[in-house]
Amino acid sequence: MLVMNPIKIFRLLFFVTFFFGNAQKDNFNNLEIEVLEAQSTRITAMINADIEKLNNILDDDLTYSHTTGWTETKSGYLETIKSGRINYEKFIPRNVEVRIYGEIAVLTGKVDVNLGRTDFTIRFLEVQRKMDGIWKLTAWQSVLNKVD
Repeated sequence: MLVMNPIKIFRLLFFVTFFFGNAQKDNFNNLEIEVLEAQSTRITAMINADIEKLNNILDDDLTYSHTTGWTETKSGYLETIKSGRINYEKFIPRNVEVRIYGEIAVLTGKVDVNLGRTDFTIRFLEVQRKMDGIWKLTAWQSVLNKVD
């Protein structure tokens, strides 16, 4: 029997969901793909609790606002992930729209989230800033998606 690594399953689900979920767009330009790849890298690091990777791809000025209104800085968010206070098991974006304004990218869409026993969908607003050639998460804000 073939057993797949959970990380490989997540990556497969993410890319299938992302590319088929965004089929309404004929194609993404190279800059949009770069931003989406940065988002994917961050999500994988969140799920794997890869603090070193997150430290490198989160802006020092990060403001991370959860669906509850709880807002954290970069150091607070890293501690939350490191401590396991939030343990993402699934975080799959869909219907993502990307708008680029020079060195700033604004992303909106939905994310299907699993935190162990809890599944829910959120709507998000994400801001990335390109610094020294790397897209870094600068701001995140989400609300529960009560209507589809």
